[in-house]
Amino acid sequence: MKILTYSEENLAEALSNKYTSPTLVKVKNHFDYFKKYLGSSGLDAKTILIEEDYISRDFLHDYASYYALCFEKYEKVCRRVHFFDIAVTEEEFSNKLLLPKEDTVEFWKHYVGFIVIKPIPLTMVGYTVLKTYSNNQDVNDRNFWGLRDYKIHLYGNEIILKSLAFQEQDSVLAACATTAIWSMLNKAAVDFHTILKSPSQITNDADKVSPDGSRLFPNKGLSILQISQAILNSGLVSEIKEGDIRSHSYAYRVASIRYLKKIINAYSPIGIPIILVVRVPSGGDHGLHAITVSGFKTLAPQPIPPQKAISYMSDNIDRIYVHDDQWGPFARVNLYNEADLETPWTENDTVIPKRPTLVTNIVVPVYPKIRISYQDLEVIVVGLDRILTFFFDTQIVADLVWDIKIDYSENYKHAIKNSGLDNGEKVQILTESLPKYIWIASCYVGVYKLFCFTFDATNINNAMIGLNVVSFLPDTTRLTLIQFLKKNKLTLQYLFAHMASEKYYEFLIEKLK
Repeated sequence: MKILTYSEENLAEALSNKYTSPTLVKVKNHFDYFKKYLGSSGLDAKTILIEEDYISRDFLHDYASYYALCFEKYEKVCRRVHFFDIAVTEEEFSNKLLLPKEDTVEFWKHYVGFIVIKPIPLTMVGYTVLKTYSNNQDVNDRNFWGLRDYKIHLYGNEIILKSLAFQEQDSVLAACATTAIWSMLNKAAVDFHTILKSPSQITNDADKVSPDGSRLFPNKGLSILQISQAILNSGLVSEIKEGDIRSHSYAYRVASIRYLKKIINAYSPIGIPIILVVRVPSGGDHGLHAITVSGFKTLAPQPIPPQKAISYMSDNIDRIYVHDDQWGPFARVNLYNEADLETPWTENDTVIPKRPTLVTNIVVPVYPKIRISYQDLEVIVVGLDRILTFFFDTQIVADLVWDIKIDYSENYKHAIKNSGLDNGEKVQILTESLPKYIWIASCYVGVYKLFCFTFDATNINNAMIGLNVVSFLPDTTRLTLIQFLKKNKLTLQYLFAHMASEKYYEFLIEKLK
């Protein structure tokens, strides 16, 4: 055990190994990122604790599959570097280790995480678990939905930290896509009982050969098909979302910012991190890159004037947080213009003006039982918006705003239990049999919820998947709406661009009664 005062020099020393000197550490992107993340503007670390001879399960798998067979005598033990946001001496820390657990609760609250340093050249940043900014500050607009609890054992003490594991791309055993999948599985393996594998195992799952036909190791990267195959072999399936726009500015399809926000917002409640395939401005080996989304920051919803196009609550997403294996965990990504992302790649671009990062594909890992996609829901919601807009045309001065999300039915019932509905309606909904996964489309004016529509996420897309409609309108307004729908059925039912348009129209009337 060795304890150092936190400083850039000591951080470089702690992150170094036999093959990578502190001088080489300082030129890595990761060092630039970690010194900001752990510095005074981030987690505000004050103390570094170095734990030698640490056995990392992930590296042990990779060591056995590759490094043990090298002529170079690579070691199998790692170094684990811990951080605290208070100043601690070796004597003080040793004394804390001897105290009963109940006497050290406050002390361990100052623990902010660790970084494992692997005994290999250059790509040595291994298994890393650090607090998010929201764990360290009282911030309510950050939603880190892709996190889990980690039990960290240090010298006989168990510390629970909510985070998402990160590690640097090991260019021998894993490309960026492999590392992105590994981070995603760190959460999915807890919630979905899928298989958490090491990077080398994930790469092996992807295929037998690389996309260009060459051997997998050293790894040159995974194709979209290989990413999907690796996810499938871990017990999940992938929904692949291609870019939705092509303009004169781009020679290929990219995802618009609005579409990206809708997808991230829609799938966030089930808690599985989402993988983005992006084109970064540096080009070359990093032309196409994979990053893992685990959170976002939102602006407070505000009433907006009536719009011609449908409005979404996801438009309030201001920023996303990603694991980028070439930089660090929870990297801030700003969203602007039609399709531009401002990532660390953009910030460090040497071309003036700086070039944006662009999303080419969105990979959404889901449980196999989820069969209805966001696109299946959106077409129904667009029809609902058209019909309700006609009804409210002269009654409200703000636009209807829709929040479309997939969630567990138990979470939906918990929300209903705490809603303002009368007790009779609550009991009726709470005792209703529902599938495990449901799509929920909530309709708002400003912050006021008007309706909550639920749909079966486990059905097939050409079926009538509507489950229920919950109205938060006054009874007089709700009854007026029913009469309006009955009177204008022949005109309005075809506003649903769906083969079961008549069924959905009748469903709307029936469930509002």
